[in-house]
Amino acid sequence: MKYVKSFILGVLVLYISTSHAFANYSNGVIAMMIGQSDYAVSEFKKAAAEGHVEATYSLGYMYENAVGIAKDYCEALKWYKMAAAMGDAKSQYILGNMYNRGRGVEKNDAIAVSWYKLAAEQDYAWAQYFLGLKLERGEGIEKNLNQSSVWYARAAEKEHAGAQYNLAQMYYQGHGVDQNYIEAYKWASLADAYAHSEAEALMKRLEEKLDNEAIMTNRTIIKKWIRQHR
Repeated sequence: MKYVKSFILGVLVLYISTSHAFANYSNGVIAMMIGQSDYAVSEFKKAAAEGHVEATYSLGYMYENAVGIAKDYCEALKWYKMAAAMGDAKSQYILGNMYNRGRGVEKNDAIAVSWYKLAAEQDYAWAQYFLGLKLERGEGIEKNLNQSSVWYARAAEKEHAGAQYNLAQMYYQGHGVDQNYIEAYKWASLADAYAHSEAEALMKRLEEKLDNEAIMTNRTIIKKWIRQHR
């Protein structure tokens, strides 16, 4: 009986702590919306101290983008790393960007790749795209066109226009995949549907290599794909 009471007490403490963290986070969100940034930071820090992931990420975002407070990359990195350690894919991706661009830290492609990989493995499309890019270029990691195409494909399936276009180029050129103009046309068309600026030109080059039947069949497939994903 003593152990049961201890267990129940532990659950109640956890519930109350979680509730407090959520309340502080909610207060912070409202404060941000009405322009009370100092109060938002205070509430987010209270929630972050209790392990609230979104509050921790929000602090990184505010410091990185000067949302109502002075821009401070060092503070942003601190909070993003805390959120990333809790498994937050957004923070892992942003840390990848900061190391990729040398924003607040010395540019380091290898560290950028390590953060992108963590987020990519959690199905974060932008991280998958950038990991594909790094693998294609051999930046911070050994060049591997086959693996690059795999990560592009995973991001492309999540409607990432850049990944769709790059995957189309790989099929067009036969880089990392077997050359396949029909697949190239499909992904170029989808990239165009998602407003990629260079996709239309690639589609026109591919239309010169495909017959009308293949083009019409592809257009039907593309329309179905878009309906399923929107």
